[in-house]
Amino acid sequence: MDRLAYYLLWLYVFTIPWENIITIPGLGTLSRLVGIAAVGVGVLHVLLSGRLQLHRVHVPAILFVLFSLASLIWTISAEDTQERNFQYILLLLFVLLMFNVVETPGQLRGILVAYVLGCLVGVGDTFRNFVSGSEAAYERYAADGFDPNDLSFVLALGIPLAWYLALTKERSRLVWVYRLYPVFALMVIFLAAARAGLLGAAVGLVFVFVTLPRASTRLKVMATVLSLVALWLIPVLVPPENFSRLGTIVEELSSGTLNDRTNIWQAGFQTFNDHLLLGTGSGAFGTSMEDQQMFREWMAPHNLFVSLSTELGLIGVGLFVLLLLGVLWTVFQLQDLERLLWLTVFIILMLVFNSQNWEWRKQTWLMLGLILTHWKILQTPLEELWKPSRALSS
Repeated sequence: MDRLAYYLLWLYVFTIPWENIITIPGLGTLSRLVGIAAVGVGVLHVLLSGRLQLHRVHVPAILFVLFSLASLIWTISAEDTQERNFQYILLLLFVLLMFNVVETPGQLRGILVAYVLGCLVGVGDTFRNFVSGSEAAYERYAADGFDPNDLSFVLALGIPLAWYLALTKERSRLVWVYRLYPVFALMVIFLAAARAGLLGAAVGLVFVFVTLPRASTRLKVMATVLSLVALWLIPVLVPPENFSRLGTIVEELSSGTLNDRTNIWQAGFQTFNDHLLLGTGSGAFGTSMEDQQMFREWMAPHNLFVSLSTELGLIGVGLFVLLLLGVLWTVFQLQDLERLLWLTVFIILMLVFNSQNWEWRKQTWLMLGLILTHWKILQTPLEELWKPSRALSS
C-alpha cells in the first residue's frame, strides 16, 4: 500500500504542471482525478499503518482550511465557496499525505523529477502551439488551457528544482533533462511574453549561477555552452513584439496599472474594508466585484493577499501568512544547498502571490509541502513531529 500511495503521489505531481491540457467534460482536469485517487489511497495507507506525522507548521494550514469551510455560513456566493472548499480540502490532504508518504531522500528526489518532467510536457505543448501558430494572445504562446502568465510561473518554479537535481544527480540517466530544462523554460517564458514570469525565471537563474561553483567542471562547461546557445536562439525564435512587451516591466512597475491590476486591487481593498474580519466568503472575490461600480463582471484578483483579504478577512489572510512564515522559518532550518534551493522557490512564490491569486493552486501547496517534507527527511527532530499512533490504532 505504501508503494502504491507513493506512485500515485508521483503521478499526481507529474500531472500538476500540465493540468489544464487534458480536461474531462463534467469531471474536470485529469490532474484532479489523479489527485483524488492519490489522496484516497494515501488516506487508506495512513489508516492501515496507524501512524500520522504532523509538523507544527501544518497547524495554521489546517486552521486556514477550517476557517474557509466556516465561511460557507456567511458567504455571498455559496456555489463558489463550496467549490473552493473542495479544492482546499484536497490540497490540505495532499500536503499532509506527502509529509507521511515520502520517507527517503530518493523518494523526495523522485517527486522533484516528477514536477520537472511534468513541466516539460507544458514546454512541448507550447512549442507545438508556436510551430502551428496557435496563439494564446497576440504573439503570445502557451500550452493548451493555460494563461501565459500562469504557465510562466509554473515553469519558473521548475528551474531551481531541475538545477538542484543536476547538481546532486550528475550520473542520473535524466541528467541532460535537468541541464537543458532552464533553457527550455526560459524560451517558453519569452514566447509567453509574461513580464512577472520573467522575473520569476530570473530568480531561478540566480540560483543556477550562485551554485555553479559547486558543479563539476563538465557541468560548468555545459552550463556555459547552453547559456550561449540560449542567447543566440531566443532572439531568433521569439517574435519582436514579445521583447517589446517584456521591455515595459520597469515602466509598468513605476507608473502603470499593471494591466488594470491596481484598479482591481483598489476595488478588492474597498470590499475588504466592508467585510474586515470575516470577508465575503472563500472563492467569492469575483462575485464581490460585481457590486463595485467600476466592475460589472467577474474579475480575477491577480494577487493572493488581495484575494484572501477580500474573501476571508483579517482572520483568513492572517492564518495564511502564518503558514507562509512557518514555512519560511523551516527553510532557514535547512543546511546549505537545500536552504538556498527552497529560499529561491519561496521567493518565486512571493512573486507569484503578488501577481496571481494562487492560494488555491496545486503548485503553491505542492511547493510549501515539499519544503516541510524535505525538512522532515533531512533532520526530523522528534519535538517537531506529532505521531498520534495510538489514536489511529484505537
